[in-house]
Amino acid sequence: MKNILTIFKKEWDRVIKDKRLVITVLILPGLMIFLIYSLMGSAMQNLTTEDVYDISVVNQQVDFKNLYETIQYNDPSSLNTNVIDINVQEIDAYKELIDDNEWDLLIVFDDDLLSYDGSGDKPVVYLYSNSNEIASSSISSDFRYYLSLYEQNLSLDAFGDRTYFSLNLDGTEVDNNGIMSKIISSMIPMLVIMFLFSGAMAIGPESIAGEKERGTIATLLVTPVKRREIAIGKISALSLLTLISATSSFIGISFSLPKLMQFEEGMSANIYGFAEYLMILGVLFSTVFVIVGIISIISAYAKTLKEASALIMPFYILTILVAVSSMFGSGANTKIIFYFIPIYNSVQSLTAILTFDSMALTYLLFTVLANIVYLTIFVIILNKMFNSEKIMFSK
Repeated sequence: MKNILTIFKKEWDRVIKDKRLVITVLILPGLMIFLIYSLMGSAMQNLTTEDVYDISVVNQQVDFKNLYETIQYNDPSSLNTNVIDINVQEIDAYKELIDDNEWDLLIVFDDDLLSYDGSGDKPVVYLYSNSNEIASSSISSDFRYYLSLYEQNLSLDAFGDRTYFSLNLDGTEVDNNGIMSKIISSMIPMLVIMFLFSGAMAIGPESIAGEKERGTIATLLVTPVKRREIAIGKISALSLLTLISATSSFIGISFSLPKLMQFEEGMSANIYGFAEYLMILGVLFSTVFVIVGIISIISAYAKTLKEASALIMPFYILTILVAVSSMFGSGANTKIIFYFIPIYNSVQSLTAILTFDSMALTYLLFTVLANIVYLTIFVIILNKMFNSEKIMFSK
């Protein structure tokens, strides 16, 4: 155990005392994720702005028109609107326009809205929008806010309370948080896996292939230290350092998600709770062991640092391609067998967690179990490679 700790400390000091590696491995992953998603949030926010939003209204109420026009006039950030009056016979036609993304919003007021005396059924204000379109969803949110103010004015004047009419929302209604979770789940796995792998690539090859090239590994192997202890010490240090890199990525995710989810009104920055973040952390930590194991084995096989980097690159590209698969699916894979495939299981588990899949915890458990098994296999293989004179002393 003492020898393992000695090897561990040697590898730890090699990275920690190198400012370049500290920035590349421990700080950059989280910082890059935060910057990328923050910029994406700002870019998406710009998508909600059109020059003019088209709105058709049946039985337009003068007081309501005065209310929203006053707000829009006094608030430069308000959306520009083109409001037209239509009759009841044109309702279906404008609904079709909204479905075809050629119009943004339809509002229908009851004929007897202002004659309501507080008894019987409340009058209805009918809104029709297309929540699958950012423009329609945005202007619908604005006018629901205007209607809430209008209702308060009517209710306070008439009854002294704040419930005057019923708001009937229609159209292609979609849960905004559901939309946001799908967008996030299509992007986060790719970036996270990419940064984890690149972080391990920055320190893994130097630890084994680099020492083989310089000849220092030969000196270490002829010491009384068991080769098994050398292998375990190196892979333990690399795993811990990459775990710190994973934590950096996790922190970047935690701080960037609220920024990303603020690009549209109605999107909640708190759709993910403590349980989801804890499961994400579990996926990251278990994935690190697989990535470090792969890189360590390749580095032990390579004769030089350059060769190790060249051999690792195809695995890096393959890993990114697997991670990109999250962008083309409609959710997590439901077949348990796929959660025994390294890297792919981590991508699918992240997708399940971020989309609130009811099986997310089950997928996570299978992923962690599979990754631990792979780590054990990688340690055994690495130990055998360290015991091979042909591999470790090849020129």
